[in-house]
Amino acid sequence: MNARHTVLALLALVAAALSAGSLEANTVAGDIITGSLTAVNARQSLNIEGRTYRLKDGSPAVAAAAHLTPGQSVTVQLDGPASSPSSRVINVVTHSGR
Repeated sequence: MNARHTVLALLALVAAALSAGSLEANTVAGDIITGSLTAVNARQSLNIEGRTYRLKDGSPAVAAAAHLTPGQSVTVQLDGPASSPSSRVINVVTHSGR
């Protein structure tokens, strides 16, 4: 998948979540982070280029984390700003060919 397809896939995931009612209609999605995984603690957190991001319980990110390995390039979507320690990863998209 190229970068354009990855972004489109991520946007489709967000749109599906909004239409399914899993997010409030007035909720704005959080920050998007792209980088290389340096560590994976399945079901709890991802470390992307030295920074740890916790996974949101029950989110698609928890299921995706089971298939991730250090060294992979990923884009993750948070449910808030990256600067907030309370923000959690809600979606993960892997990149191939990087």
